[in-house]
Amino acid sequence: MSSTTDGRVVRGRSTRLKILEAARATLLDKGTGGASTRSVADRAGVPLSLVHYHFGSKQELLAAVLEHENDLLLARQRKLYAAPGPLAEKWRTACAFLDEDLRSGYVRVLWELWAAGLADELLAERWRAAMGGWRELLESVYAAWASEHRITLPLSPRAVAALITNIFQGAEVELLAGVREREAPHREVLEAIGALIERAEAG
Repeated sequence: MSSTTDGRVVRGRSTRLKILEAARATLLDKGTGGASTRSVADRAGVPLSLVHYHFGSKQELLAAVLEHENDLLLARQRKLYAAPGPLAEKWRTACAFLDEDLRSGYVRVLWELWAAGLADELLAERWRAAMGGWRELLESVYAAWASEHRITLPLSPRAVAALITNIFQGAEVELLAGVREREAPHREVLEAIGALIERAEAG
């Protein structure tokens, strides 16, 4: 590959990332209804034609934002669970990530795109795929942990993964909506699960 071609590839990747970042910021400011390809192009400071060149449509652009954000955080979570140390400690770190992800806007982006996906099968399909990655990770983590500590529950690893995913999803939605801890003690629930894991690890 020539240096000229290399330069074009680097510029193309840079432009694509700039558009993704602009789309994310527009989603946070205006929601999916206000995230037109024109508004994203203006925010990114690029011609509208480049948005369509890299993503094709608003649907594909929004799906790409979800996949980009989700891949980054899923990689963070895989790294967390692959590290040495007790699962109870990792669980508490994962719970702290919830607040971090609320502050960063990831949770808002996630649920904006899920809401849009209720009327858009392409976005719904990408959202389901993104959530599938989290369930697969949790299933493998629980299966390995249960085997190591000889834990038997009346739930399969897949069912445990679905339960934990749903607990976090419920917390995310209610926290986004402004539900306070005294109304729905999400963090109390998460801490109680951490305590149960700790007790199991203690034998």
